[in-house]
Amino acid sequence: MNAPTAERTERLQLLKHRAQEMLQEHQHIDQPEQLASMEVTKLLEDLRIYQVELELQNEELRAAQQESDLSKRRYQTLFDQMPLAALVVDGQGIIENCNARAFSLLGPANRFGIPDNRLFQRLSGDDRSRLHIALRDGQHGDPLVLPGMGLANDNAAPWMLDFHLIQLSMDYHLNNHTLVLLVDRSAEVEREKDHRFFSLLLDSSDNFIYATDNQGKMLLANQSMLTFLGRPREEVLGQRRESFLPLRDAVMHNEVDQKVTHNAEAMTLEEQIHMGGTKGTLEFLTRKFPLHDADGRIYGVGAISTDITDIKARQRQNVLSESVFITAAEAIIITDTDTRIIRVNPAFTQQSGFSEASVVGHRTSMLKSGRQNTAFYQAMWEMLVTHGHWSGEICNRTSNGHFYTIWSNINAVRDESGKVIHYIAVQTDLTSLREVEAKVQHMASYDSLTGLPNRSLFTDRINQLMAITLRQKSAFALLFIDLDHFKEVNDTLGHQVGDQLLITIGNRLREAVRTEDTVARMGGDEFVVLLPAIDRDKAELVANNLLEMLRAPMTLDGAVQYQPMASVGLAMFPEDGNTPDLLLRNADIAMYEAKLSGRNRSASYTQRMSEDKASVFAIQTELATALAQQELRVYFQPKFHLGSGALVGAEALVRWERPGHGLVAPLEFIPIAEKSGQLVAIDRWVLDNALQQVAQWTRQGLWKSSWRVAVNQNAADLKRPHLVAELQGMLAQHGLNATVLELEITEDALLENTQEIIGLLGELTALGITLAIDDFGTGYSSLSYLRQLPTGVIKIDQSFVRDMLINQSAHSLIETIVTMAHNLGHELVAEGIEDQAQCDRLAELGCEKGQGYLFGRAVPAEEFMRMHLTAV
Repeated sequence: MNAPTAERTERLQLLKHRAQEMLQEHQHIDQPEQLASMEVTKLLEDLRIYQVELELQNEELRAAQQESDLSKRRYQTLFDQMPLAALVVDGQGIIENCNARAFSLLGPANRFGIPDNRLFQRLSGDDRSRLHIALRDGQHGDPLVLPGMGLANDNAAPWMLDFHLIQLSMDYHLNNHTLVLLVDRSAEVEREKDHRFFSLLLDSSDNFIYATDNQGKMLLANQSMLTFLGRPREEVLGQRRESFLPLRDAVMHNEVDQKVTHNAEAMTLEEQIHMGGTKGTLEFLTRKFPLHDADGRIYGVGAISTDITDIKARQRQNVLSESVFITAAEAIIITDTDTRIIRVNPAFTQQSGFSEASVVGHRTSMLKSGRQNTAFYQAMWEMLVTHGHWSGEICNRTSNGHFYTIWSNINAVRDESGKVIHYIAVQTDLTSLREVEAKVQHMASYDSLTGLPNRSLFTDRINQLMAITLRQKSAFALLFIDLDHFKEVNDTLGHQVGDQLLITIGNRLREAVRTEDTVARMGGDEFVVLLPAIDRDKAELVANNLLEMLRAPMTLDGAVQYQPMASVGLAMFPEDGNTPDLLLRNADIAMYEAKLSGRNRSASYTQRMSEDKASVFAIQTELATALAQQELRVYFQPKFHLGSGALVGAEALVRWERPGHGLVAPLEFIPIAEKSGQLVAIDRWVLDNALQQVAQWTRQGLWKSSWRVAVNQNAADLKRPHLVAELQGMLAQHGLNATVLELEITEDALLENTQEIIGLLGELTALGITLAIDDFGTGYSSLSYLRQLPTGVIKIDQSFVRDMLINQSAHSLIETIVTMAHNLGHELVAEGIEDQAQCDRLAELGCEKGQGYLFGRAVPAEEFMRMHLTAV
């Protein structure tokens, strides 16, 4: 109601009040004329005016009512046309108004007189409580949303709605009323349900299911892929492969995606992921396909990848197994449970002669030879049934009827339930195996080079022979044979020629003994012979006969004529030893005695030889510390010019001041030192001390620059790789010129490693060192070889000098040596000159220099200086 209307109403009330008062005051006046005309007239006028005003007011009210009705109709129209179902409820949830959409959801109204509580009736108990609480508590501020309210549907599943509650103001109604907007979420819930369903399906798959966009970013990845990558979904989606795969794998996969996008076609391929570490390389079978949007445009690539790593491994294993089956050297037969052949490998065909086509479908009994009886096969099947395995020898028959023996391993193959489904037999042809066994047995008992019994078979036979000899109370002999100078043959002509020599020696020994005798090779160039039922005298005769046969010349390497020689030691059982080891050791001692006695001979064991052997061992043991204990001494023997009698130098010789034994001559320990490998160190010590003494004499003016000091060098010295550098160092250390040194080398040493020796000797002579051949004539020198050697001096061995005046052969030999040496440009030095007649005759023959007891023995440095240097 507007302000003017209110004012008129108030005036009307005042007017009514005044009129009532006047009527009360003038009730006693009977005649109207008694009234004051002025007041009555005015009152009537006012009444007419207000009557008009009342009519105007009524007109305004009618217009307002019409406006209100129009607004109400407009509101109802808008309310009915809302896109959402809408209701107006009071505080108790009673529906006072609803639009058409709400009506369709809630159904027809209740009967007249019953509150309209359709909304509550359509809700479940929990949702009804939620709505009741919300309406009861009222709302303050923003609208309230009740999500996920389930509204019953008679025809299908409940509608899923969100209730938006908006409290209406008092302008709408004096009581609490609420506008309820129902937002239908059923389709969205269904979509979410579908989404969850399909996500569950994707995540339940063991395959990798994923998708990328055209930029290679991940749009989708199921749980299997996320688990494999070890990353949560948020770290994968939206990322490129490079962030979680090896770079080379990511590049390859991206290229395939681009190909699928470019061709707009699906493709199936095998892919790899190189994870490294324990995972290694994984292999996948992947189906990739383009993803199209609603307009048909490709926006990405989908993929389903199956891990086929194990399948590929099994495929490779199957290929390997098939390869093994095909290439196996053993015959393989696969049968069914009735022993009908299903497959055979090529080795079976090679072994039996039957082709695969000729045996498939037939029972294995077709291979039987008939040499195994029924009981044999019954036992075989009992083993197969009980244990699922049998192995043993079987004699079968080839396609051409021949018999062959195999070792067969038969195994039952069972399925997952344990039922036998196949039998597999692996067969090895024992023919070759037995040949190998025989060969191995022969190799274990016989020497592979000579074919003679080896140490193992010899040990067995000597044990048997000892047992028989003891029973018969007889004796037998053991010969220990070692070739002389075999090492020189090996080093000079090569190991192939050395093997040829050993084969020939073995054949000669075998041919020279009786059938009951045993010839064995112990190793290297050592042979033994067992002579049963023989005494010492006859055994010595056999030993000498063997030496004679061995000395027969032979041709080596197709051209070289060689006369082998050997040293033989003899020991008798049981006199010289009652065990194999003792008897063999004593025969070896006897052989060593034969070596020391000059080789090319035999020696029979005596107790003294063991004593000497013990002495040799003691010398070898003590000699090992002789240098450290400063027990060695250098003695000097003078050399003179035979014509003028002038001193020309000296030879440095070693002596050993052995504790408890006095001064020991070289012949007693030098051979032992050479055999034990100690001679190299001794030679170096002698050379250094000799040069040191000569340097001292030179500084004192006692040693002339033209004199030479001779020092012996053995074969081992010449093999030292730094010999030349060491000699240079020693000469420089002592301040001596190389021309002061003369190295004496035996013929035997010069026979080894011909080209290497010639090269070394050339380096030594280039330094100015003089080289002398020691003990010339006692070895096996070749004149053509001697011509190549850069030696300057030949020393005539004292054995020739000693006999030259009483033995024409010795005299002639010396004469020949002198002539040959001069023709080759060599100087001569004679050893062992003991009287003047020898000296004179050597001078007449042309020998320039000599040494021996005639001129002076080897003496210590102080005595040599007093006797020969200070008197010069």
